[in-house]
Amino acid sequence: MPTDDLDDLFAAARADRPQPSDALMQRVLADALAEQPRPAPRPIPRPGLLARIAAAFGGGPALAGVCSAAVAGLVIGYLNPVTYDYLTGGQTGTELVDLFPATDFLSSEG
Repeated sequence: MPTDDLDDLFAAARADRPQPSDALMQRVLADALAEQPRPAPRPIPRPGLLARIAAAFGGGPALAGVCSAAVAGLVIGYLNPVTYDYLTGGQTGTELVDLFPATDFLSSEG
């Protein structure tokens, strides 16, 4: 068979290409969709402990105010009442003032 005859045969086969039926295409598409992986359901993220505490106090700014008041209360409660006049300007002269006179226990061992 000469090569021209073979080329003509292939050209005729390419021109007369059979089309698949709609039913076949629907079955192939249904099989392909059935094989697709299903996405895993994403859990709803639960807010953390700090976010729940902040929400209980009315939000972040309110929690910051409550924490600041708590720290100020601890500092005022820890200071010796004798030092209050130094803090309010009752000090005269240039002598050194020990604002925390009862803190010796922090540096002692045992």
